[in-house]
Amino acid sequence: MRYFILAGLIVGALLGYYVLWSHLADQVAAQANAWIEGQRRQGRVVEYTGWRLWGFPYRLSLTITNLTWRDPNSPLAWQAGAEEFTAHLQFWDLHHAIFELPGKQRLSWREGKAEKGIELASERFRASLVLDGASNPLRFAADIAGPRLSGSVLDGWSADKLLLHARRTGNLPPSADLSLQADTIMLPPNADGPLGRQVALLKLIGTARGTAFGNSPEALLASWRDDGGVVDFQTVSLHWGGLMLDGDGTLTLDKQFRPLGALGGQIRNANAGIDALVAAEKMKPNEAAAAKAALTLVTRKDAKGEPYLPVPLTAQEGKLFLGPVPLFKLTPVLTPPAQ
Repeated sequence: MRYFILAGLIVGALLGYYVLWSHLADQVAAQANAWIEGQRRQGRVVEYTGWRLWGFPYRLSLTITNLTWRDPNSPLAWQAGAEEFTAHLQFWDLHHAIFELPGKQRLSWREGKAEKGIELASERFRASLVLDGASNPLRFAADIAGPRLSGSVLDGWSADKLLLHARRTGNLPPSADLSLQADTIMLPPNADGPLGRQVALLKLIGTARGTAFGNSPEALLASWRDDGGVVDFQTVSLHWGGLMLDGDGTLTLDKQFRPLGALGGQIRNANAGIDALVAAEKMKPNEAAAAKAALTLVTRKDAKGEPYLPVPLTAQEGKLFLGPVPLFKLTPVLTPPAQ
């Protein structure tokens, strides 16, 4: 009799678990449908070719194929899409969602009469989102292996790995801790990189402050800049063309959307950077020789006896300066559309 009771308890528990899973699946489906209908009531278009809930018994997963979102009434006619989108939920932590995006993702918009866009392909794209008790975003992370960009923006950009992290830290004023690391970056073929197309490492850790609002990328960036928006970097690491830079600083944008700020830290293997500038015809050989001689006078050594250059970098008036010496021009992070 004891075995029959035990078996009944196990069967009852399994049935109860399945009922709970089905109830949560219905809730997820209802919330997803409510979001889609809400978007459509605002004049936006949400389309897809497939939809399924799965994952029993370990988790609750939602997969949508050929997902497209369009906002035809916005000034830039935004459109985004993904070949496949999957969200995973764990029963013990419903405020934490894990995402997978195999295939390609795309974003497009209109600038005047021209349509511009960007497409991302990767070997693996995983992300996670943590919400607070009020269902507001608290933390976000993404791990992208082998990202490759194509389209009218950053066509040909690629990297071996791209890691992104963001964590909300305050509401008044809005602020967030940000972290970005990209390994073995290949710049677009048309990029005017002074030290070559390949960047071995870019690592940024800092805090962004300020609000942004508007109906276009230009408006968003301009409002953030004009409202005192700034990024304070605690860590800046750049390995490019043999030159290695480690430091910290502050960055914002000028009126032409060019980088504006200051960085203090240590530059190692500065001569390799100067040689790269000469090879790119951005510095004349006699200027390079004079610069190397001048840098020798201010070079220091660390505790290991390795030489480094303790000079500040500043970005202003559309140029990057090494101390008082201008190195090269800075291009806008965003080019306004032609009028």
